[in-house]
Parts: sequence; C-alpha cells; structure tokens
Amino acid sequence: MRVLKDEKYESILKAARGEFIRKGYKDASMRAIAAASGVGLSNVYNYFSGKDGIYAAVVGPARDALFLFISRQHTEEMVDVNRQVTFGHREEVIDDYIDIIERYRDELRLLFFRSEGSSMGGFREALTDHMTRVSYDYMALEKKRYPATADVSHFFIRALSSWMTGVVAEIVAHEPDRQRIRDFFREYFRFEFAGWRELTGN
Repeated sequence: MRVLKDEKYESILKAARGEFIRKGYKDASMRAIAAASGVGLSNVYNYFSGKDGIYAAVVGPARDALFLFISRQHTEEMVDVNRQVTFGHREEVIDDYIDIIERYRDELRLLFFRSEGSSMGGFREALTDHMTRVSYDYMALEKKRYPATADVSHFFIRALSSWMTGVVAEIVAHEPDRQRIRDFFREYFRFEFAGWRELTGN
C-alpha cells in the first residue's frame, strides 16, 4: 500500500508509537491510535493495512538502522581497518553504535521485548541470523585477504552473534548511561579482538 506521507500519516504514526510504547504490540488498540491521532478509524486504514503495518512503520527504521550498521562493519573495506585498531573497532564506530541505541531505545525495547503477535515478533532471532551471516561472510573476506587465517566454525560464530544480540538487549533493557555503554563496548571489543586473533592465528 503506497500512501502520501502527509500530516495525517505522521499523526497516526506518532499516536501509534505512544500506544505501542505504553502497551506493546499485542495490547495496543487501533481505536486508541485513531483517537489519539485525531484521524477516524476508517481513514486510518487508508494509510495502513492494519495494526501490524503501523507497527512495522514505527519500529522498522530502528531495525533497518541496526542491521545496516552491523553490515557496514563487516565489509571488505573494514578488514584491514579492524586489524590496525587495538581493540578491533575505532572510537567513532562505538559512538555510532551508541547513537543508534540511544536514538531508537524505545523502538528497540519494543522489538526485543514487546513484539509478540506481530510480523516483527522474531526480532531477536532475526538479528542473530543477520549477525551470523555478515560475520561468516566477513571471515571469508579475511581469509581471502589473508589465506593463512584459520577457520572458525559456523556454530561458534552463531553462538557469538547470539551473545552479542543478548548484550544489545540488556543495554536496551537496563538503560546504562552513555559512558557506561562506551566503557562496556571498549571492554567487549578488546575481548573479542584478542579472542578472534587467537582463533584465526592473525
């Protein structure tokens, strides 16, 4: 469904965001969204196919931003860059990670903990799948650039990705301040960098 993103569209989206944050996807009400937006319920369906369509519009940008960020850290251009940094990532990368978490904290909380019944209900698994795929592809890029790189099992990469997904969920749930998140990521990437070098022999 393609619709004009006019004032009514934005009003519905704003009202829906508030409703979802308060109640989660499952308990959110289309009638409440319509009332809060000042748009008649029947007219809401001219903009969105239903509650799930509105929900996807609310949380989709957070999902896309996080997935894109992760993809960009696992490109061929990053192979040499990551090898040259003491803890595996540049400081600005950590700040970018924190920016996404802070900008979309409410949406990420919804995705991780309150999406049951929606098309986004499998977010944690989808994020783990994405991290696993890009990490495995990144390892292939490393091996292409540095043929002596030792193999790491797909299951290990998935387990590590699942752990990182859990880490992001914990940060979103417990809301540490920016400095505590930065300190954690610096510790984590130092740990990961050293372990990765030990495993791959590089």
